[in-house]
Amino acid sequence: MKTISIFLILFLCFSTVLSAQSKLGAGVKAGINVATQVTTGEGENVNTESLVGFHAGGYCHYFIIDQVAVQLELLFSQKGANWNDLDFSGKDRLCYIDIPLLFRFQPLEFLNVHAGPQFGFLMKAKQIPDDGEKIDIMDYYNSTDIGLVIGAEGNLPMKLNVTLRYILGLNVVTTESGYIDGWKNKVFQVSIGYRLLTK
Repeated sequence: MKTISIFLILFLCFSTVLSAQSKLGAGVKAGINVATQVTTGEGENVNTESLVGFHAGGYCHYFIIDQVAVQLELLFSQKGANWNDLDFSGKDRLCYIDIPLLFRFQPLEFLNVHAGPQFGFLMKAKQIPDDGEKIDIMDYYNSTDIGLVIGAEGNLPMKLNVTLRYILGLNVVTTESGYIDGWKNKVFQVSIGYRLLTK
């Protein structure tokens, strides 16, 4: 009787793990960032242009119900902008660890749309003048960047997926020691991912 009870417990545990795994998904991803910075202050007259960088990391998601999942990601991501005004010509290159927390709706097996907050933590900030050497500008920027993510993802053959995403910065990321006006990050992202674990 004791042996039967042990096997029953093991069977229930195994069934629970299989059930959870059927709802889980995970993978790795990488791609390009087309980033810029915007302000609503007097610096609107400053000319900022897009800066191309990259991002890379991993993700996992869990389906609450058949078509709705929560997705957590961990990404290394480059942001910033090209600057061109009377005082400075060059680029601000910023490196963040980003953690998007997304709600994912999957109306079709091969397509999902997603949205949610993203929390970024500044790791490195360099200013690169067109005619000079790199300058450390960590004190020009706040340590955190909060954004709103809106995106769509398509599943491709061979466990690949492609993601298009727009990230709108919600908080001012610059400090008064670096810039008089407050500036926010904006990023357009294109990613290619590989599904290690699929729902």
